[in-house]
Parts: sequence; C-alpha cells; structure tokens
Amino acid sequence: MSANNTPSNYMATSHVQSANHDTSSTESESRIDKAYLMSIRGILKYACLLFCFTAFICVVSTPQCSGSHVFLAVVTFLVMIIQMIIIIIFVFRLKTKFPGIDFELLMDDQQIESERSTDIDEIDITEDNLQKPNIFNKYLPFYDSIRRQGYDIFEEIRENLSRIIQLRELRPGFSHWSSKLQRFMSHYGLYFTKIDHIKTINLYISVLTIEDLDFSHVKTCFDMLYDLTRKTRLITRDDLIVDWRLLYNWAKVILHNHDEAYSLVSVPNDIENSLFYCIRGCRPYFSATATQEILDEFRPCLCPFDSAFSDTMRIFELFLPVHLPPNLHDQGFKLWLPEFLGIWESIYSNPAWELNMVNVFSLLAWCNIGYIDWEPWLPRIFTRILKSFSLPVGKIQVSLQQYHYSMSSITTWIVAMLGNGSSCLQHLQDLFTAIKNFYHPSNTGKFQQDLISFLSKLAQAFVDRVHLERKANPVWYFTPPESYRLTEQNITDFVNCIKECAFIAIFTKAHLKEAAKACQYLSMLRPELIVPPIVEKLFSSIDSMSEPHRFTSIMTCLASIARQIVRQAPYFSHGQTYVLPLLMAVLPGIDSNDFKKTAVTFQFLNAILMLVTCVDCSSAVQTRDDLTEIEKEVCLSTAKFEDFITEFLNRTFQMIDTLSTEMSDAVVVSSKINLEDHVTELALTSMMFGIVQQCSSKIFQMVREKISNFLAGSFFTPKVGKLVTGLVRAILKGNPEETLKYLLPQTCERIEKIMSHSETTILTDHKGDTELTWCLILFSELVRARGDTLLIYKPMILSIFHRCVRIIHKETHEAVANAAKNLLKSLSYVYPTEYRLTVENIEEPF
Repeated sequence: MSANNTPSNYMATSHVQSANHDTSSTESESRIDKAYLMSIRGILKYACLLFCFTAFICVVSTPQCSGSHVFLAVVTFLVMIIQMIIIIIFVFRLKTKFPGIDFELLMDDQQIESERSTDIDEIDITEDNLQKPNIFNKYLPFYDSIRRQGYDIFEEIRENLSRIIQLRELRPGFSHWSSKLQRFMSHYGLYFTKIDHIKTINLYISVLTIEDLDFSHVKTCFDMLYDLTRKTRLITRDDLIVDWRLLYNWAKVILHNHDEAYSLVSVPNDIENSLFYCIRGCRPYFSATATQEILDEFRPCLCPFDSAFSDTMRIFELFLPVHLPPNLHDQGFKLWLPEFLGIWESIYSNPAWELNMVNVFSLLAWCNIGYIDWEPWLPRIFTRILKSFSLPVGKIQVSLQQYHYSMSSITTWIVAMLGNGSSCLQHLQDLFTAIKNFYHPSNTGKFQQDLISFLSKLAQAFVDRVHLERKANPVWYFTPPESYRLTEQNITDFVNCIKECAFIAIFTKAHLKEAAKACQYLSMLRPELIVPPIVEKLFSSIDSMSEPHRFTSIMTCLASIARQIVRQAPYFSHGQTYVLPLLMAVLPGIDSNDFKKTAVTFQFLNAILMLVTCVDCSSAVQTRDDLTEIEKEVCLSTAKFEDFITEFLNRTFQMIDTLSTEMSDAVVVSSKINLEDHVTELALTSMMFGIVQQCSSKIFQMVREKISNFLAGSFFTPKVGKLVTGLVRAILKGNPEETLKYLLPQTCERIEKIMSHSETTILTDHKGDTELTWCLILFSELVRARGDTLLIYKPMILSIFHRCVRIIHKETHEAVANAAKNLLKSLSYVYPTEYRLTVENIEEPF
C-alpha cells in the first residue's frame, strides 16, 4: 500500500466516509498510538539485544593478540558506535512524535499488559451498546467469563488487523486474523459497538483499494464485508457510504478475467458468488448520486440489439440503488424506471437480460412499497407471468421458454403490489383461476414444479411482508406508508385466494414438501381457514382403501402445521381440541410393512409431542372456575394421554418384534434397510423424548415400567437393538435418576451372571454371545446419563469394565468401547439438566 493509502486511523479509507468519524477521532488516535508503541517496543528490544551481542564479541575479541582479532575488535567497536547513534536518533524522533511517551513503560511487558487489562476493565461491559451479540451465550453457566473473553478476543483481532495494514504485511496475517474474526462472529455474534462495526467495514474496503491485491485476499474482503453488512438494520445510510466504483472495478476484473482460462492467474473457487453477496450487502449504502453515475456510465449501452446489453443489465441488477429513502427517490428509481418498463414492454422474444430486468423490478417494488404506481402495468405484468409458466393449451404442448423468471422475484413483485385497494389481488385471483386445473396431480409435466414453487414462495413472501410491516423495530429501508400496509381483510382475502390451489397441490407426489410449505405459511396467516379443512381431510382418508396415498400426503402437510394446531391464536382457539383425536387416529399408521407410512406418522407425532405437555388435566375442570368452554374441552381430552401412550408403546413393541423376526430370517440386509432403520430409530427416540421430557411423573412411571418389562429377559440383535436403545436413551435423558435405578443394576447383574457362567471361554470366543453383546449395548446406553447420576454406581460400572474389557469378539468389544466413550462424555461434558418447555407446575393439583 502506498503512503497515501495508509489509514490515518486504524480503520479508515479514502473511499468510505463514516458519519461518526469526527466523534471517534480521539479514540482512533489513541488506539493508533498503542499499536505503534507495541511495534516500537519490539524494535527497541531487538536493537538492545543486537547491541549487547556486538559488545560481547568486542569484549571477547579484545584480549586476543593476533591481527585478525584486532581487526575484528575494531570493526565490532565501530558497529557498536553506529548502533548507539541509530538508537539515539530513533529515540529522539519518538519523543518528537510522542511527547508524553514513558520509555520505562515501553520496555516493561508486564506494565503494558496490566495497562491493557486495566483499559478492558474500564470498558462498560453491557450488551446495550453492542450491535447484535449471540443471545444464546447468556444461558451458559460461565456467561460472565464469556463476556470478558469476547472483548479480549475482539481487541486482539482489531490490534493485529491494524498492525498488518500499518506494516503492509498482508500475507499470511490478513487471512489468518480475518478467519479469526469470522469465527469470533459465529461464536459471539456482532459483539462490538456500532463505531467498531463501521470501522471494521472501513478496514476491509480500504484493503480493496490496494493495487495488485492477491485474489485470495480479495475473496476474504468480499466474504467479511458480506458478513459485516448482512444485518442491514444495524447500520443506516447516515452511518456509512460506500463507493460503488470500487466494487464495480473488482467486478470487471473478476467477471471478465481471461487470464484464468490460460492459467496465468489463480482465482479462488466461488469468488464470483462472494462478489455478488458483497455487492448485495454494500448496495444499500451507495451514495445518493450513485444512480446518476451508473446511468451516465452505462446508458450508452442500452440497445436491446447490442450484444453488450445483457452485460449492462447484469450490472444494473447488481448495482442500481433501490434502498433510497423517499426524499431521494428523485435521484433514484425515477431516473430509470419508466425507460426500463418501456424496454421490457417492447420485447417479447424472451432474451436472457429480461430475467435481470424482472429481478430489478422485483427488488425495487419490495423496497419501495406504496411509492410506485404499478396499476397501469398490472395486466401486462400478469400476462408475462402466465406466459413464463409455459403451460400447455388443450392438446398443444407449448415449447418451454429458454429463460424462466425466478419464482422468488415474481412472487416478491406481486406481494409488493398488494394493498390500498390495488387491483393486484383481483389479477392474482384471475391468474389462479386460469392455472387451477394444472395443480391437479393428474396434470404432470415440467411446468408443475414452477407452479407449486410459485404457490409456496408467494405465501412465504406474503408472510415476510406482514412480519416486516408489524415489527416493533422496523428496518430503516422498509417503511411503507400506513395507507399501503396490509390490513386484516387483505390477509384474509389473500389466503382465500390461494388456499384451494394449495389443498389440491398437497396430493402431488413429486412436489409434496413444497405444497406442505405453502400450507404452513398460509396457516401462519389464517389458521382458522387452513387447519380445519386439512384435519377433516385426514379423518376421511384414514379408512380409505382405494386411495392410501392420501393419508401420507395429508400427514406430511399436518406435520408442517403442527404449531398452528396446538397454538391458541386470537382468531383460532379450538385447534387444541384436535390434538388428542389426531394422536389416537394416526396410530394405525405405525406399520412395519409400509416404511413411508410409518415415517410420516412418526414425523407428525414427533412434531406434535415436542409442542405439548403430556399431563392429565381433566381434574382442572372441577378445581378451576376461570376456564372457557374450549379450555374445558381440551382439559377433558387430556385424560386420553395415558391411553394414547400405552397404545403407542404397544404398537412400537409390536413393530420391533416384527423387525427382529425379519432380521433373524434375512440372509442379506441391503443398505436401504439400514437407512430405513436409522431414520426410524431417530424418529422413535425423538418422539419418546418429546413425551418424557414434559410429562407428569405418573405418566413417566408408566412409560418406564412398560419399557423395563419389555427389556426384562429379552435380548435383540444389534441392528434391531438400536430401536430399543433409542427408547432407553429417551427416558434416560428425561429422568436419569429413575431410569438408572431400575435398569442399570439389573443390566449389570445380567452381565455378571453371563460372565460367571462362561468366563473361561467367552473372553477368547470369536463367535461371541448374543445375550452378552446385547446387555453390553444396553449398558453403553445407560452410561450416557448425566455424570452426577452415575457417580453412585461407580463400583458397579468399573466392575463391568474390568471383566469385559478383554473380550475379543468384535461387536462385543465395540459395545465396551462405546460404553467407555459415553462414560467419558457424561463425566466431562456440559449440558442442560432441564428440557421442559414450561417451568410451571405440571403435577396435580392445578
């Protein structure tokens, strides 16, 4: 970096002007001085060491009488004099630059470190002035030390980045400390003040101004700038202005780099994506005159018949500022929007640049809701959208368009045009009327993926807009006028507009997840319009023999709207009355002969059981007088929890027995079966943990007793045993004291008994003992319990290890090794002791 480009403060740049520059100049200069002093201290220490070494040589050489030694002594003496002169000049210049410098402090490591610690102690360690710290760190048991470590680590990173720039030594320190900063942000969040945030951005932008900068460092700057600017709401345009030309110059170098094809330069992978994300993050901070500057630069290339037009539209898509406040609209989109709409209207050949133009319109509409009159363009916009689907007309197959609109772009565009009496919703209803039949499962084709994606992303964009408009702390660039904000009636009309197509789409086999996602977003908006119809469809499909696939489709959809079922919303409070009937109704879906049916049943049960507390609240109807009719109905229905859990465990045990028989009869087990077993094991463990982590002690005792009885005297092969150990792992995590009390002594006793009866042969038998292997697998699961609960069983556990550690049978030895690993984890890890969703009393009386 040239002297002109050296930062005047530790994170300044000639291309970025910070609004807080004047207020923080004193603080910046003090940090600069500290960085310089740290470097000077090292230089003086090395100079003193060199001086002492030279003096030592002079003293050693002087007593010698030979001519060569005399010459060496003279030369050494001259070198000492020169070094002394240099040190004196250096110190004199330091006193001139730093009049108040304390050289005794400068040469004392301990005093410098203590001064630095004192500075950190003086910092007001509060999260009120931090940008966005990691909210989960405050729940850790050592949060106080985490806060201090966060300040210390960021201070170290900041000083080293500053020193790297000042000493102009980017390799290897720049990449190293940038990765440290990236790791710091992933662990601590944006754990620094707004001033430091802006200065850090300025640092990386200033590095991009270095000529002939290595591409690896360029990518590092792009990645860091995106990470630092992605939370746009934290920094406003008043705080930061970025020069668009700096990023444009790098875009030219990277996007039109012909040297890479000839291996003349080495470019990191994904540097283009890093560039695009960096521009996306910096774009809201382009200057007010950036729009006119970009138009002056590229408007001469706006010829649709020119080959350069596509590249020009790509530049417009990347760089045109669309986040300008209303008072700057005259310097923003009003300079180019009519011209661009005219070009878009005049071209029907589906060129590649049309996609870039639609993306620009979409983002512009989203960031400027209520400030652009789209009404005259609505018929043409929806006509183009319908055309982009390439739907067949009768028996005529329409050729697919070469370039498809981005579904995210067109859905965002549509949602941004809704509200304030706009006819956009009517055009949207007409569009769905035209394409409704194509959502039917019998109408298959390449167009169906786009149609269902359109449905899902449209609902998602609508939810995003409602969320942004009703945030307590709105984003500075998303401020629609009050008259253009979505009303409750707008939300209801929108849901009614697309719900029929969503209900049809959930029976599409190829794109079921996207359709379920659409229903999920719609249920967030109006659960009373979405949940009851889907529940009714499930009840009607359970006993259907002709259409068994309907059950799996509806179950997948129900799993995605589980939160809306169990939640009490202002307009939908009777969803909880469906919980117990649904849980009982879907139990026949646990079928060992139909893996897909079992998988979706487990998925739904897991989604529900993680959100509810399994407690019999029926007695609350007699003891409480403040319950509504719906709440009374819900309380009475909870009396069926025990029946449901009993039936669920019976069906689970039956499935395990069936699989155990099939495994013992099978000669070859394919990898597909292993994958299915793994999925079933995870789902079963998660479901059982969902029950026991937040159930009453009465229900837990019942669950523990049934599982203990199922395990008593039985043993399973390792493959089927994973399902059983999954159940044990769940109840062990829910209540380790009770589980160990009833399972660990019995398991250890079985192992001791087997070892005592066959100790002479079992240690050296390569065939092993199936029952012993199973007992050790169960033992390895039991020692997963919390470390404090295992301490009282220490003699028993050590006895098992002493007796079984020398077994040579492979699977048995693996079980012992897993037990040792799990025991070490339990004794050394930090983990929560309480997993319940509520801290309220869940035992009677209520």
